[in-house]
Amino acid sequence: MDDLKKAELQAMQEFLREFPFLVELDHFHFIGLYKRIYKLDMRFPRFPSAEQHYLAIHRGHIRVPVTVERLSFNDAKSFVKSILEALNGQTKDDGTTACLQQGTRDLTAIAFELLSIQQQYRCDVAFNPDITHVEITALRQGKQHMLVLNRTSGQQFKITRHTLPEPAVTESFQRQTTLERHWQIFCDTLDQLEEFYGNLNTIDELCYVVHPTHIDTKTTWRVFKYDRKVFLKVALHPLQPTAVDISFIGPTRMVSGLREQYSEKQDEWDTECNVYTNLLRIFDKMSFPMRPIDPAEAGAEGEDDCGICMGYRDTDNRIPIVSCDNEKCSLIFHVFCLKEWFATQRESKKFFTISIGNCPYCKHKISSSFDDLIAL
Repeated sequence: MDDLKKAELQAMQEFLREFPFLVELDHFHFIGLYKRIYKLDMRFPRFPSAEQHYLAIHRGHIRVPVTVERLSFNDAKSFVKSILEALNGQTKDDGTTACLQQGTRDLTAIAFELLSIQQQYRCDVAFNPDITHVEITALRQGKQHMLVLNRTSGQQFKITRHTLPEPAVTESFQRQTTLERHWQIFCDTLDQLEEFYGNLNTIDELCYVVHPTHIDTKTTWRVFKYDRKVFLKVALHPLQPTAVDISFIGPTRMVSGLREQYSEKQDEWDTECNVYTNLLRIFDKMSFPMRPIDPAEAGAEGEDDCGICMGYRDTDNRIPIVSCDNEKCSLIFHVFCLKEWFATQRESKKFFTISIGNCPYCKHKISSSFDDLIAL
């Protein structure tokens, strides 16, 4: 440690000993509760100098002005002493003091709790001056998780936004309660979701996932390539690792064979293995097709381009996944392109959610649930 760092550290230690009610929230950013009435928020970017400082003082929810003449000091220690002298001259013991003290104690307790969360979990914490809105971000799962809360009264909070999959959200998570309780439930739920996220991450890394086009922490399913014309949709329950729902997209005969194979071997599912490994065992495969390392290579040869628009990715970044039942027909189509084609054909029909029409080229039957595929 060089001499400059040692001097800076020594000055910091002396500063905190001089003002024990202050806590360093971040680098040269201090908060504290003075006389259980005033909440101080100070930043000294050039510590121990007071140059370019930031100062905010609140009594309850009311910002307290401080006479400028009293703050003409160059070093942080003298600067804070002048603030305290000014506050001592403003302190009044009236009927509102107890109420203000309680409000300030609530704010301070919450601020310290947020500081503890930030330091322990190495996440980002942001809140407004009266701590009515709190955002805890960059948490776990590749720094993707977040929790947003609004303070309703005192130390009571309500969650307004989160990144958990909805099936994992319990009733207690939605109640109005303390920040500490909300945070405990949130972290406990994340612990329970480790296997769920592990299964999805393995599929994302080792399979050619085509849907969803944007993967987030709330999505509980994946659609990936089984082969050129068949796709698997795997849906997982976040809190029940063995609850796996498999569906198939592709030509009727091919899909029927795979569905029958899955049904016959479903009892062989090994709960000690992850979802990806179990699917390989059930379908007797060494691996599933993987996403090209270079996205530009996907569909580069043209064989997987849509047989209607002749493109690989549509305006929503989706690839062709619908093909006809004619095994000799090699064409495959975007969902939206084929739906628009069916809309122009008189012979096209719809039964409940299933649309039936003819292939634009070989005229063989195509049946598809457009609504379900569009919802992917």
